[in-house]
Amino acid sequence: MHSSIRYVLSTSLALSLFSGCAPQPVPQKTVTIDSTLPTPSMNGFIADITSAAFEWKPIEDPRVNGVYIYRNTPGAEDQKLQRIATVDSRFATHYVDNDLKPATQYQYRFSSFTKEGSESVGSETLLVATQPMIAPVSFFQSVGNMPRSAKLLWRPHPNGKISGYVIERQDANDQKWNVIATITGRLNAEFIDRDLKDGQVYFYRIKAVTFDKLSTEPSEVTKVVTKPLPPEIKNITATNNIPRAITLTWEPSPLSDFSHYNIYRSSTPNGSFDYHVKLEATTFTDKITEDGKFYFYKVTAVDKDGLESTLSPVATQGSTLSKPQTPIAYEGKILNKAVELQWSNNDPRTVSYTVVKTTKTSWISRESIDINNITEPRFHDGDIKPDTTYLYEIMSVDKDGIRSLPTQAIELSFEAK
Repeated sequence: MHSSIRYVLSTSLALSLFSGCAPQPVPQKTVTIDSTLPTPSMNGFIADITSAAFEWKPIEDPRVNGVYIYRNTPGAEDQKLQRIATVDSRFATHYVDNDLKPATQYQYRFSSFTKEGSESVGSETLLVATQPMIAPVSFFQSVGNMPRSAKLLWRPHPNGKISGYVIERQDANDQKWNVIATITGRLNAEFIDRDLKDGQVYFYRIKAVTFDKLSTEPSEVTKVVTKPLPPEIKNITATNNIPRAITLTWEPSPLSDFSHYNIYRSSTPNGSFDYHVKLEATTFTDKITEDGKFYFYKVTAVDKDGLESTLSPVATQGSTLSKPQTPIAYEGKILNKAVELQWSNNDPRTVSYTVVKTTKTSWISRESIDINNITEPRFHDGDIKPDTTYLYEIMSVDKDGIRSLPTQAIELSFEAK
């Protein structure tokens, strides 16, 4: 003869109701308790940080179809034990409950059930306490003032459950922590964060991760300031009075780890500045083949880590010495079978003149010669032939041998009689 007992268990709502009304009553479920069914006999349990494993003795009764597991939810308003799992075999003797909270006490109860829905009397309530979370990394520090990078160091975690680490970074102007690296291996103890901005503040922290993907609390925060760019070069000057050259000078860089200077050049003040030369001195002479040629310059300092100061928004203008002024008010004529030329020039740079004499030898052929070192603003040429056409151009010459642009050519000739 056997007896059966009927009682009511409350079950949780699966979904919240958004109707705006008062909370609805919890649905009721009727369970038939059969006292003749065997109650699972527990061998014991093992609790980890976020899981608990249970073992019970084999159930021999063929009426049994499996085992129900009940558990409370710590912190919930309803502390009644709710069914959380079903083991659909009487031959099974183990169950693992996962996703638990660390350092938390839970209550468990087990019962057997039949295909018809009858359930045995529940086992004694087991009090199971999960283990506390593994301690965070105890030592974490950084090395700053590195070029566009930060070096992070930590003490390897002593717990053998740790499989690696997660490193998070926070920018000074952003309150959000972002994962920047995942390190595999408990014994690893270093990471270098690259591609950072110059002279910027960053914050870092590290979390240890277990083999089952649990993360410890973050370590203490460490601060890093990356190495700033070298200071901008000051007081750049450029000459405009040197023949076919421009000399640049500037203040020495105050860098303690100075490497070299870079000079950039452009033909226009707002154009593209191209890299021109690298040097260590604070002066540079740019050799140029043109007179009166203008260039615009910018100078930067580079440290031993390859960091370069910014280009100044204002360029420095320099130029080679311009050509002397071209003679003016010149004239030429033939007197007594000779050419007489004269001109005037008020340029104080002029020390001599050059006359370019061109002889037309045919309709398409010409021969030219330069007559140099003329010190007076006049020229007499008796070496001419009748029925021959000559062209004369005059140029001023300064002490450096720089010639002015030529005058317009004077064409002269006379006929033989």
